[in-house]
Amino acid sequence: MLQNLKLKLVAAAALLISSTAFAGVAVPFPGDGSELNPYQLGNIGSTPTTLAVILSGNTGDPIDEFANFTIPSFSSTIGSAATLFLSLGGQNTVAIDNFLVEVWDDVHPNGSTLIATFTDDGLTHSLGNLAPGQYHLDISGVLDANLGQYAVSLQALPVPEPETYAMLLAGLGLIGFSLRRRSA
Repeated sequence: MLQNLKLKLVAAAALLISSTAFAGVAVPFPGDGSELNPYQLGNIGSTPTTLAVILSGNTGDPIDEFANFTIPSFSSTIGSAATLFLSLGGQNTVAIDNFLVEVWDDVHPNGSTLIATFTDDGLTHSLGNLAPGQYHLDISGVLDANLGQYAVSLQALPVPEPETYAMLLAGLGLIGFSLRRRSA
């Protein structure tokens, strides 16, 4: 029994250390996430941009963090979020409850239009087709332990021009025409 508990503690320590090392590398963004100094994620493009954060505090402390980002061109934008949950011996050691990400227009705190919301459900959420401009994330939740860890990823994929669809349909029509001609 004692050896089993020791193995769990060693595994938890290794997980925390590896998570901390990963987060230290994954968060090169200026800012501290506070209302006065939000994270600056820069331009969001076709390569996913991930904000990974480790928080410390007391159980029950609210989380209110902010991140600004830019969409450089008209894009179909997606986002996802994840939180880490770790429990040892029935005691939560890393956890965040009621985790929510809100996407707003303009930089924080000037946003007036809520564009989308998503949680840490492990799914990729469509944020819709966003016009070029400034946007921000409001990230909230409640610490359910003395530590909390979350990651939010954003990706902006170019929306095809109408000419692209026209060429695709023309190409499909030519293929259909040639197949029909061969069968005749």
